[in-house]
Amino acid sequence: MEFKMGSGGIPAGSYRARFLGAEAYVENIEKYGQGCLLRWQVTDGEQAGNETSRICSAKMTPRTALGKFAVALRGGPIAQGESFSFGDYAGVTGTVLVEATENGGSRVGVFLRDAMPSAPATPPNGQVAMQPTQQVEQF
Repeated sequence: MEFKMGSGGIPAGSYRARFLGAEAYVENIEKYGQGCLLRWQVTDGEQAGNETSRICSAKMTPRTALGKFAVALRGGPIAQGESFSFGDYAGVTGTVLVEATENGGSRVGVFLRDAMPSAPATPPNGQVAMQPTQQVEQF
């Protein structure tokens, strides 16, 4: 059987990507507790087709990585007590900022969702009004 040495992840940088989904992550559960694996596929450039990911604690609050990724995927806030399903956001596109890790691999540090489409307002004079841009919070 022959194997090829991988890099441990795609190189650090900024990539266009599509969110693939989330799944339970149970490796080292005794040491770190329940985790969640978030996965994206790079859609453009030299790394197109490759996957990148982030493992987070399964605790979702406004301050945890999981909570921040959920808000970024939704494109807006999530109220306390509100349920959120990552599966509902599979296919959402945007930009992932991939960072190098200490062990030589890489992970997604930030996801910036593409602007959500909205119908332009057409005033009576026929000119299209400009829509305000949505601010995306970095974490």
